[in-house]
Amino acid sequence: MTEFDFSAGFARLDAAMSTGADSLPFTAQMHEFAMRQSGVPGHEFYTDARKLVRGTLETSRDFGFDTPFLVWDVYNIEAEALGANLVLFDDMAPAIDNGEPIIRTEKDLARLKAPAPHTDGRMPMIFEALGWYKELTGRPATPCYCAPFTLAAQCMTFEQLVLQIKDNPKFVHRVLAFLTDEVIAPYMNALLREFPDAPLADGSDAIASLPFITQDMLEEFSLHYIERLQGLCDKLVICDNWWGDSFSGDLEAFWELKLRATPTYLKIQDPDLFKVGAEKPKAYAMDKDLPLVLGVDNNVLQEGPAEEIEKRIHEYMEIGEEGGKCILYLCSLSAQTPPDHVRAAIGAINRFRAGDRPYRGLRRSGAPEPRITKSANGEAADPGRKPRTGEEEDNEEERLLDRIFDAVMDFDDEETAALVTIALDRDLDVHVILKEALIAAMDEVGAMFSDGAIFVPEMLLAARAMKTGLKILHPILTRTGAPPRGKVILATVQGDVHDIGKNLVGMMLEGAGYEVVDMGVNVAPQAILESAERLAPDVVGLSALLTTSMPSMRKTVDLFRNESAPYPVIIGGAPVTQDFADSIGAHSYGENAPDAVAKINQMVAAGLRQAGGMKAGGPRAAAGS
Repeated sequence: MTEFDFSAGFARLDAAMSTGADSLPFTAQMHEFAMRQSGVPGHEFYTDARKLVRGTLETSRDFGFDTPFLVWDVYNIEAEALGANLVLFDDMAPAIDNGEPIIRTEKDLARLKAPAPHTDGRMPMIFEALGWYKELTGRPATPCYCAPFTLAAQCMTFEQLVLQIKDNPKFVHRVLAFLTDEVIAPYMNALLREFPDAPLADGSDAIASLPFITQDMLEEFSLHYIERLQGLCDKLVICDNWWGDSFSGDLEAFWELKLRATPTYLKIQDPDLFKVGAEKPKAYAMDKDLPLVLGVDNNVLQEGPAEEIEKRIHEYMEIGEEGGKCILYLCSLSAQTPPDHVRAAIGAINRFRAGDRPYRGLRRSGAPEPRITKSANGEAADPGRKPRTGEEEDNEEERLLDRIFDAVMDFDDEETAALVTIALDRDLDVHVILKEALIAAMDEVGAMFSDGAIFVPEMLLAARAMKTGLKILHPILTRTGAPPRGKVILATVQGDVHDIGKNLVGMMLEGAGYEVVDMGVNVAPQAILESAERLAPDVVGLSALLTTSMPSMRKTVDLFRNESAPYPVIIGGAPVTQDFADSIGAHSYGENAPDAVAKINQMVAAGLRQAGGMKAGGPRAAAGS
C-alpha cells in the first residue's frame, strides 16, 4: 500500500493511450503551482528532491488531479551540469543566466567535459526524485531531458545559435552532436537503467518551435538530433512539446515531423490549438489511430474567468471524446495561476464527465481571425516593395537605395556595409540612406513577419545586416547632430533571464532611428525607474518570457504610477496579452517585435512622455491599445 493512491487516474490515462478511455483523463504541468501551494520557496523546492516530489503529490491529491505529473525545471538540468550559471528564485522556477554563455567558440566547445549523471549539478537530485516518486506512488515517473536544440540555446544563447546556423552551420552541428552523444544520451540511459520500469524518456524543446525557427531549421537542427538520440538510448525517447502549428503552411506535414519525434501520440496545445481548431487534429489522429493530447492555454487558466475556462475545456473534451483516445492537458500551471481557476478547470472536467454539458455543440476554436498586415510604422502595409517605374528606374540614387534595401532583405552583412559606403562616397544624404533603405527594409521585414511570410530567424538576420549599415552611418549622424527619433529603455523584468524578444525589439528600434538603452535581464523595478529618471526616455519597454515574471511587470508599472513618472510603458513577451496590459495599466502592448516598434512609433508621435506619462491613480493612456 502506497501513501498516495492515484491508481484510478493512471488506469484512465493508460486506457486513453491504448484502447480508449470511458471518460477522458487530464494531466497538467504544475511544478511551479505545486511549489507555491506547498509553501516551499523556489530555492528549496528545486534543489530538494523530497520537497519537489511531496509538493507535487500533495498538490495533485488536494486539488483532485487524475495523476501527479512529476516534472521540474527540465530546461536547466543539463546546462547547469555543464557549468552554466543557474539563478534561483524564491517564487518561481530557476533559470539559466545567458549573460555568460558557456559556448561561444570552438575552443569553448573543446574545453567542455561531459557531466557525470550521478555526481554533477542537480542530476543526482533527479535520480533521487524519481526514486522517491516511485516509493510514494508505486508508479514509475518519466525521466525528462532538455532536447539538443534548446540545450544548445541555453549554452550559446538563442540569438547566437541562430546567427551561427547561418554563418557556421558545421560548428552548430558539432555542438549539437556533443550535447546529444555525450550529455543527454548518457544521462537518459543512466536514468532508464536505474528505473527499468519507466517505459520512455520525454524531452522538452520549446525553443525549436515555430516561429522561433523555420520548419527547415527544425528538421535539420532539432529533429535530426532527437532521432539521433533515439538511436543512442536503451528505450523509447520522445519529444512532444513543439508548438507553432498555426504558423505552419502545411499542418499535416508539420504533424508528420511531430510524429517522428513522438511516434506514440499527437500533441497540440493552445494558442495554436485554438487557432487551428480542435477538430482538425482530432480527425487526423483518428485517421492514424493515434491518441491525441489537447492542451488548454496557460493564459486562459491564469486569467480566466471561470466561464471561459469551462467553455474551452468542454469544447476540447467534446471534440476529443470520440473513441476515447484523447487526453486533456492543462498547460503550465504557474506560481501565478489562481487556485480558484485550477479548481474551476477540474470542476469543469468533472461536470463534463458527469454529463453536465451546458456548452454542448459550442465550436469557437478554428474560427478565422482577420489579419491586417502592418509595417513597423504602424500603417497598413503592401505585401512587398513596390517596383519603381518611369524616371525612378533611371535614377542612379534610387537604384543604389534599392540595392541596399535588397542586401538587408537578403541578410547580406558585407554587401549592406559595402553599398552604404558607396552611397556615402557618392554623396547620398545620410538621412535618405537611413530612411529609404535601412528603415524601409526593416519595415518590410516587420510586415512580412506579421503576415507569417518569415519567422524570427529571418528577422534576426535582417536586423544584423541592417546594423552593419547603421554602424557606418552612426558616426556621421552623430557629427551632424541629427537627433535620434526617440530614446527607449528596454529591460527584461526581475525574475526572468531571457532576452530573445527584447534583443530583437532593440535591433529593430535602432534600425528605425531610435537610441536604445538595453538594461539587460532580471532587472528590478526600482532600477528601471532610476534609469528612466536619469535618462529621460520617451518610452520604457518591459519584456517577460515566463508567466512567473509577469508580476514584476505589474510591480514596475505600479511603481512608475505611484511615483508619477512621466514615462509611458509598453510590455510584451510570450505569456503577455493585451488583457494583461490593460489590467496592470500599461500604456501599450506589443504582440511581437514589429508590433512593438509600431506601437512605440505611435507612442512617441503622440508625445505621451510630454503629456505626463503615468499619473498616480490616473487612467491608462490609450495610445497603441
